[in-house]
Amino acid sequence: MLQLQFIREQKTTFGLIAFCMVLLASLLTLPITSRLVRPVKTLAAATRELTSGNYKVRTPVASEDELGQLSRDFNVLADTLEQNEQARRQWVADISHELRTPLAVLRGEIEAIQDQVREVTPQTLKTLHGEVLQLNRLISDLYELSMSDLGALTYKKETIVPLEVLKDTIELFKPRIDAHNLKMVVELDVGAGVELLADQDRLQQLFANLLENSLRYTEAGGCLELRAESDGHHLTIHLLDSAPGVSASELPHLFDRLYRVESSRNRAIGGAGLGLSICRNIVEAHGGVINAQSSPLGGLWQTITLPLDG
Repeated sequence: MLQLQFIREQKTTFGLIAFCMVLLASLLTLPITSRLVRPVKTLAAATRELTSGNYKVRTPVASEDELGQLSRDFNVLADTLEQNEQARRQWVADISHELRTPLAVLRGEIEAIQDQVREVTPQTLKTLHGEVLQLNRLISDLYELSMSDLGALTYKKETIVPLEVLKDTIELFKPRIDAHNLKMVVELDVGAGVELLADQDRLQQLFANLLENSLRYTEAGGCLELRAESDGHHLTIHLLDSAPGVSASELPHLFDRLYRVESSRNRAIGGAGLGLSICRNIVEAHGGVINAQSSPLGGLWQTITLPLDG
């Protein structure tokens, strides 16, 4: 009997101890669980906000553990999406602006002719034709840039001599350079055998856009310099022009689409701001890099580096 009673007391004691341990464990784990679940719930709620289009949502970083790192990564993602959304809105606004301007001019000219305020003269037709050409160039550039961004531009690469393409492009611009009274220095002798696997038409478009940009913005009476160098693995082409220059704060944005230095966005001064964006896409499609810095001549110094080994 005493043994049975002892066993019953032991069972009761063990049961009480087990109950106390479970209760104590619950009391200890409850705040820990709550602390762990709270940031997860916060992240879940923020994710729902992000998917609904609220890109300004951010989550607090309350720790240095994995959950804290996850919160930091979420904030970086939200910041990136917010910047992309702002860029998209700016892109749409800029396109609308660029398309609206020539259309407004065309409408004004046509309505003036309809109201017999202006006569149909060769000069009037020339103005209308110029606006149509400007609009056509803008639409073509927009289409080409969008195709380039999608990777849909076709590149028929073959082994070519890139400096010959550059020389041919310079010859095409020579009359306009002379008419603008610009002094041009060309140093393209980097030795024989400098060949490149590239699309000749795209390279000519690249050089033409760069020369067009320098020609458009360089003041009459200034100068242009074209130099080339090669280390056997890369071909580097330098295009320098004289004043006016570009401020240091604007240099990183020169290759952004629809970006133009002049704040007035005067179309008589410059184009639509797509030429350099297309240049960057062409260079990157050939595995190269393009950048811009201030020129010692007082204007812009653009550098293209292309790999010679394909």
